[in-house]
Amino acid sequence: MGANAFGQSVLRREDQRFLTGQGRYTADLAPAGAAHAVMLRSPHAHAVIRGIDTDSARALPGVLAVLTGADIEAVGLGSIPAGSDLLKLPGTPADQGFLFRPRQALLVTDRVRFVGDSVAMVVANSEAEAIDAADQIMVDYDILPSVTDTAAAARSNVVVWPEAPDNRSFSWQAGDGKAVDAAFGVAARVARIEVINNRIHVASLENRAAVGSYDAESGLYTLLTGSQMPHGLRDNLADDILHVARDKVRVVIADVGGSFGIKNALYREQALVLVAAKLLGRDVVWIGSRGDSFVSDYQARDNVTSAELAMDTDGHFLGLRVHAIGAIGAYLAPKGQLSPTSNTPVLAGVYRLPCIHVTVDGVFSHTAPTEVYRGAGRPESVYLLERLVDQAARDLGVSPAELRARNLLPPEAMPYCTALGLLYDSGDFPGMLQAATTQADLAGFPQRRAEAASRGRLRGLGMAQYCERVAGGWSENAWIEMRGDGKVTVLSGTMSNGQGHETAFAQLLSAQLGIDADAIEVVQGDTARIPSGHGTGGSASLGIGGAAIDAAGVDLIRRATPLAADALEAADVDVEFRAGRFAVVGTDRSVGWDAVVSRLGDGMLAATGFYQPSNPTFPNGCHIAEVEVDPDTGEWQLIRYTMMHDFGRALNPALLEGQMQGGIAQGFGQAACERVVHDEDGQVLTGSFMDYQIPRAADLPSIELIQRPTPSPANPLGIKGCGEAGAAGACPAVMNALSDALWERGVRKLDMPATPERVWLALQSAA
Repeated sequence: MGANAFGQSVLRREDQRFLTGQGRYTADLAPAGAAHAVMLRSPHAHAVIRGIDTDSARALPGVLAVLTGADIEAVGLGSIPAGSDLLKLPGTPADQGFLFRPRQALLVTDRVRFVGDSVAMVVANSEAEAIDAADQIMVDYDILPSVTDTAAAARSNVVVWPEAPDNRSFSWQAGDGKAVDAAFGVAARVARIEVINNRIHVASLENRAAVGSYDAESGLYTLLTGSQMPHGLRDNLADDILHVARDKVRVVIADVGGSFGIKNALYREQALVLVAAKLLGRDVVWIGSRGDSFVSDYQARDNVTSAELAMDTDGHFLGLRVHAIGAIGAYLAPKGQLSPTSNTPVLAGVYRLPCIHVTVDGVFSHTAPTEVYRGAGRPESVYLLERLVDQAARDLGVSPAELRARNLLPPEAMPYCTALGLLYDSGDFPGMLQAATTQADLAGFPQRRAEAASRGRLRGLGMAQYCERVAGGWSENAWIEMRGDGKVTVLSGTMSNGQGHETAFAQLLSAQLGIDADAIEVVQGDTARIPSGHGTGGSASLGIGGAAIDAAGVDLIRRATPLAADALEAADVDVEFRAGRFAVVGTDRSVGWDAVVSRLGDGMLAATGFYQPSNPTFPNGCHIAEVEVDPDTGEWQLIRYTMMHDFGRALNPALLEGQMQGGIAQGFGQAACERVVHDEDGQVLTGSFMDYQIPRAADLPSIELIQRPTPSPANPLGIKGCGEAGAAGACPAVMNALSDALWERGVRKLDMPATPERVWLALQSAA
């Protein structure tokens, strides 16, 4: 791999260790002789704690400590931070903020508020001894009524927090309400829809885990864990929990078996193992079980949204009005406000939509807190808008493709400022739709539908076209170290959790410098070695993190030029870098990096890079799905799937396709089968993979992924970002296809997940 590596489908070098069992995950990092921690969770959704008796547990063999909320309060530790401030968008009142945002205590002292709330932690010599001791803790609960349904929580007299008598944590709005009212006043047609975006358990391959240690001499806490944002985690631990200087907390992250946003934020166990390690003078490890994760992990999505679309007589969009109820759970998680609010500008979509007004109520319920999850509000917004556009097409009696075509922003409209303040800088949305419908053979669909009908099947086609706002809002740093042995180390403030950063960043630098990628080491996830970093999120690893590495590469070339000039016996100003070599301008005299390296000796050439985007990037695309339904059983299959996309320049097409396949699979899973279910007492009925269904490879057809790239003018590498686009388009495309299949049988409403039972019941009800 050399100077022409940009754009090549290079195999992931991480996979060698992953496929041969050499991965190093949090559980693999636990030192020999560490003590083991086990959490005691609440079995009730809502109850007052009248007392906790830990005497029997403390007396058991091997037990080292039993911590309760009273113990945490006694040593003056802090609590989990509750959400950052609400984002101010065009139309958001200046004084709009939280009505109430309670923080999570590390261990509850007075009242539990969801099944899985943390009551106590046991530390013992072995995990088995800790489990036995946890079973001996006696908690006197006074059980209270609970509310877990999102819509019901917004109008319930069952209160989660007395300080929020209507269960609202916040009411937030954006856009121009007066302009929208005026648009509806002159509208010839109005389309309406209400959709439920179902609650999701993320089910990462690797369960959450944490290993804590404390050095009494230096006062240094060290946490080994899995996260996408190690520096933010360090800052939360130092500032909010331990009340120590940030340089007294070190966070180390090795391999991460999936996160999708859910491991970004601080969890109670990550703080508690550090507390216990200091208390005992011994390393403490907590490894979550799969059953434990089903009740204690942050969950995702879960909102009920209604929307109205005003149109003129020809179906041109005039205005959009949206009201959402977003479930934030029993507590506001550290980023719990982000998904329902910050990414609502995606509601502008790919359309000429003159005005938008959106209101969001963040509502408490007796459920696990919700957090960001692949797309963090963008998939929810795309789902609502694209389901609504299909509904509008039916109301008007035109095809969904035709209605979209009438309202798409043309390329000549760029740059275009949307009604919610995004500045689109590029994109050919009409061309994208035309290319996607051609690739998916939209013209041949009636024949395929007729053939399916001859077999007694209902066939449907659905589409979703989207434009995301990603890779903006923060900066990133990178460092490059070149040593005398020829090895190059890249240190990045991002953090891989399965995307292939080691391959991508080495490939990026190899293409820039002409150095073999095998000589480039990529280091992430150690706050002691990497001075700062935002971390991974928002499809920005390459768009922001990669741009910072590119800037560091430029700095490395600048710093290396005097050494190359010395080798060439030329003045620095007469030497230029091209095609991986340093050359004297106007001559064929040149030297490679070996001449630079040979002059380093025992020293090191160090370079730094920084990048802060001036504007986000706007990846966009069109998903088209086809399904077949057996009306007698409700069973259905995803038969065909096409995705046309524009992610700008692609560094590694194979990595890009892997991201798309995974994102589409997750979106399909939410549409088809995934849903967290509670009973009337707040018990989690989907507490294992026996009850909570995730998609399997056999559920998906071969996915057609077609690039239609245009470089991003806002990014120095021309990259737009791709990590969340698959999840953004899959849910509406699949559900629109199902709706299309069932429409002729009278089914007018179907929410996710469209399980066979729910499809069958919808057909029976319509009949």
